Amino acid sequence: MKKILWMAAVLFMAAGLFRMDAHAQSIQQEEGRTVVALGADLTEQQKDTVLGLMGITREQLADYEVVTITNAQEHQYLDAYLGASVIGSKSLSSVLLKKGAAGSGVYVTTKNINYCTTGMYRNALLTAGVQDTEVIVAAPAPISGTAALIGAVKAYEKMEGTTISDASLSNALNELITTGELAEAAKNVSSGEIEQLIAWLKEKVAKGELDSDADIRKAVEEGEAKFGVSLTDEEVQMILDLMNQLESMGLNSEYLLSQAEKLYNKYGTDIVAHADEAISEAVSNAVSDAADGVWQNIKKSVKDFWNSLFG
Repeated sequence: MKKILWMAAVLFMAAGLFRMDAHAQSIQQEEGRTVVALGADLTEQQKDTVLGLMGITREQLADYEVVTITNAQEHQYLDAYLGASVIGSKSLSSVLLKKGAAGSGVYVTTKNINYCTTGMYRNALLTAGVQDTEVIVAAPAPISGTAALIGAVKAYEKMEGTTISDASLSNALNELITTGELAEAAKNVSSGEIEQLIAWLKEKVAKGELDSDADIRKAVEEGEAKFGVSLTDEEVQMILDLMNQLESMGLNSEYLLSQAEKLYNKYGTDIVAHADEAISEAVSNAVSDAADGVWQNIKKSVKDFWNSLFG
């Protein structure tokens, strides 16, 4: 009887380990998965141009999952922020998404995009909930690229088999456009400086440091001095509205906080003297903690199993 019970316990542990191994293999298989979102109104020649900018051929495209973004979708999500004449009547912006390793973050490259910067996309995609993804935004000719965020989100949903809420996408679009408008309106301020300010404020929201409009206004004033940005009262109000929206959607997730810190560190601040090493260590610790947690659960389950038999 004892031998049978021992074998049962061993099999129980083995089953747990097998599930761990299968989960690890599943994660590895997903890494590198690629989805392409193409504008529905691209001509065949324009499509070749876009694919070339993404670094892929039509033959390679056949191996990837492809979604199509229509002008109707652009108007659905963008009409609240931009005039119909700005959005236009054709969907041309296209996006390639490639899944990265856990903890790798969101990295963006743009081709023929003359309004939205890589930082604007990255910040907005993080707000939408995108994780650990390489993103290439491309257009057949220089255009603003605001609609490409919709393509990126829809491609990410396809890649992950998940759904990003309309509220998250709306807030991400709001952030993207607000950042761009601030960069255009603020005198003697670069887009990069505005991106730094927004990322820094998002970090404070994520940490729960901004509990009121007064806190946000004070943080904006501090940020203006820190990043050399000068804003009008109207522009400060734009940021105030944006931060309140981000807070209302639950920005205080651990992942978004870690990514905001990574962005912040990348701009050369003194929070962490060696950002890359610190981030690598954080990822390593997270994986280690997760593995330890699984082992503890297995050990506890086996202990409970034995106690139920002999207790």
